[in-house]
Amino acid sequence: MRCFVHRDAEAVGTCRGCSKGVCAECVVDLGHSISCRGSCETKARMLHSQSMQSGVLLRAQRRNRFFAPALFLVMGVAIMLFAGGGSSAFNYGTVMGGGFIVFGIVLAVIQQRYARELDRSDQAPRQR
Repeated sequence: MRCFVHRDAEAVGTCRGCSKGVCAECVVDLGHSISCRGSCETKARMLHSQSMQSGVLLRAQRRNRFFAPALFLVMGVAIMLFAGGGSSAFNYGTVMGGGFIVFGIVLAVIQQRYARELDRSDQAPRQR
């Protein structure tokens, strides 16, 4: 591969910002990647920062995966307890509370499957 700016020079890598070949004269080592001199440096740093933030959010999501389902379950039970004073077992409160409970269970199952899939995708590159 040749340098995008210096066509006669061999490229030492690909710019993280623009994905073009860069030679030893054009390259800037950012520590985490390489880029062209100039505006691509800022773009490559921004891409690296976004990538790091995504990792932080993903780890937080794994830790908090049971918070929303637990909230729906607790709210469902609370609605059923406080609305249970009616003459019928199937009043508005019990139906609404039951809906919250069912939704909380479904959400917990979905979150667990998603977390398992993320764990598998994280472990796949390490096994190679």
